[in-house]
Amino acid sequence: MASLRPRPRAVPPLLAIASAAAGGGATLVITGRLLPAGLLGAAAVGASILAGLGARDSGEPRLVFADHAVERLVEAALFGSVAWSTVPEEPWVAAAALSALIASYLASYLTAKATGLGFVVRERLPYRSVRPLLAVAGLLVPRLLGAALWAAAAISLEPVLRHGRSVARQRDPA
Repeated sequence: MASLRPRPRAVPPLLAIASAAAGGGATLVITGRLLPAGLLGAAAVGASILAGLGARDSGEPRLVFADHAVERLVEAALFGSVAWSTVPEEPWVAAAALSALIASYLASYLTAKATGLGFVVRERLPYRSVRPLLAVAGLLVPRLLGAALWAAAAISLEPVLRHGRSVARQRDPA
């Protein structure tokens, strides 16, 4: 059975696809075409997940860094475009999108900061993919968009708590 894990040389093209699809999806959200935006968002998230698997397996720090950067870009495009386009008509949806964006950035920042300070934190690749997938689900079923984004915000706070607890339990790094 063939593996879905891409080879390291496939990671940069996958990251480019994820970036382009996220940008296209954001443009479609802003112009009010949510279903095609959701489909492009799904392509962006799928390419990002595959790139993440390939980057992690490669062990190459530059690929891992690029993967994390593109993951942030995909989330910013999805959450940010929804926040931008829903502010006047649906302020609670806009608030949900901004909350999801801020919480996901906080989770990623704390992970990077803890690692940079020498603490050990474990990131869950499939788990991190849930946040943008919830945004995609909301775009595909617009009546659920607000609830999906509030769920993404809540899910983003779990690693903040988990990593905070993990760092608090560790001895000071050497």
